[in-house]
Amino acid sequence: MTSGVTRDDLDLMLRAHRGEAALQAALDSAGTPERLLQVLGRYVQFNSAFGPGVANLAGEIGARQGLFQDPDEPVRVVADRAAHVASDFFYAAVDEFDDRLTPWRDTHRTLAQATLKGMGQHLGYDADRLNRLLEVDEPAREASRAVLAGYGVGAALDEHQLFRAMGFHTGSEILADREFTLIDAHLRAKQPELVEALEPMTVDILGERHNAYYWIRIHTGVEVEHFDAALKGGNNALRFYAGQTPRETLKAWVLEGFADFARVQSDFMAGLARA
Repeated sequence: MTSGVTRDDLDLMLRAHRGEAALQAALDSAGTPERLLQVLGRYVQFNSAFGPGVANLAGEIGARQGLFQDPDEPVRVVADRAAHVASDFFYAAVDEFDDRLTPWRDTHRTLAQATLKGMGQHLGYDADRLNRLLEVDEPAREASRAVLAGYGVGAALDEHQLFRAMGFHTGSEILADREFTLIDAHLRAKQPELVEALEPMTVDILGERHNAYYWIRIHTGVEVEHFDAALKGGNNALRFYAGQTPRETLKAWVLEGFADFARVQSDFMAGLARA
């Protein structure tokens, strides 16, 4: 039987990846508070597509009861493992839509908005200035569309697209961990006063107080957990697959999706510092 997807399978692509270098260059080139806010605003917009994407993927997997079956379960009516496979992808969606460590419903989208709003408050920018700086342009929209397409949002996914989307999500998690670690390190080294202001700051959104730095801080650890879960989910998909496609082909599709996300992320990061 074909072995599962391992970290070794991904390392070659990760070593060739240049997205983090482009992100670092964009942060280094943001010599003014306005430019830094604009770079981070574009990054927030890019990230807004991942919650909907992974929730959609988990649903697509969970609905395929006939596709994921346990051959060792003699009672056929309880042999489907679609929900089990989907659960490792939904694990990330839980945090995206309700962070488990805060006392109220903090979606990661809301927390990202709190970071931007908190930065604006710290810098003394009014709403008009923030609206001009953070206006979503066409390249940012295109990057979001590419993420949604990678997850298969709005599509009737065939098996190729389904397994490819699993790899796409796995890529998003391991690279996000690197991205947020890089952003946190950069801000602490180059903008210590900003970090010092944001860490205790709370921002009002929808009548609740959200910490202004939590979105960055939590993502320096949680993405590793999400990556481990995604890798486990992909391998469970290979284990319980009950269709006709050879497993080596399924694994190749997962790796194809992983490489596709690396390309989408690199393309986005390459344009992050645009004027």
